[in-house]
Amino acid sequence: MPSPPKKLIVTGDRKKARVEETVETALPVLREAVDDIILDLDGTEPLESADADLALVFGGDGAILKTARRLGSNRIPLCGVNLGKLGFLATVTDTDLLDNLRAILRGEFVIAPAIMFDCVVLRDGEPIHRARAVNDAVVSRGALSRIIPVTVRLDGDRIATYNGDGVIVSTPLGSTAHSLSAGGPIVEPGLDALILTPICPHTLSNRPLVLPASRRIELEVDDTANGAALTIDGQVFQELASGDRVAIAAAEDRFDLVRAAGHDYYRTLREKLGWSGRFGD
Repeated sequence: MPSPPKKLIVTGDRKKARVEETVETALPVLREAVDDIILDLDGTEPLESADADLALVFGGDGAILKTARRLGSNRIPLCGVNLGKLGFLATVTDTDLLDNLRAILRGEFVIAPAIMFDCVVLRDGEPIHRARAVNDAVVSRGALSRIIPVTVRLDGDRIATYNGDGVIVSTPLGSTAHSLSAGGPIVEPGLDALILTPICPHTLSNRPLVLPASRRIELEVDDTANGAALTIDGQVFQELASGDRVAIAAAEDRFDLVRAAGHDYYRTLREKLGWSGRFGD
């Protein structure tokens, strides 16, 4: 197991329900165990250059995704304190909060690396927007209820044109998010893979694909489409024009997610997704 952390980032959005009060409850325990705390409840600290052993993120999965993108290439492990709903990515819950935090601060956790990918929007061959995705990138239709054609290429070779509500490209970590709701597969987070999932495809034979993370995916919005957009992790939005291409490739950096010692991924799935059966705990 890792060494106990001595320098912490404590982050979250103070405007969200229960974040500030939960942080205030936790701070005395944190200050007893570590030498330095960077407190970032307004989202103003330059996390990409911060010096810390661990980042505690108070909030839901969205807060963890946002913090991961803010860290950029600064590979600081992230530990989520779930104050949201499902909390797939969070390690600590508000039940027995202080005891759970003390265990983390003693180094009783494991680090689970996961891939991220970089997205570049190309217009007439020139980049107009760049973003990093931890969970997924979604090319979807706008407000008008109409089918949009999205052509998909792998390493430059066309594989299909999907006619429907759009296309999702997700990491294994993000396979339990938007992709799952669109009928995509659940993929273990430690795998080096990308998941391509069409959204409500007009042709029912269009099925999700699991691809090696070494492949370069390109999504092109057909020149007859209008009102399409790119959404990264449900948080970063970019309008797309006809003929725009979204190039997606695995990032060189990894996202280090903290899991409690003895964490069981499939137990999490059973609990969060309500799977039934005689699994045992």
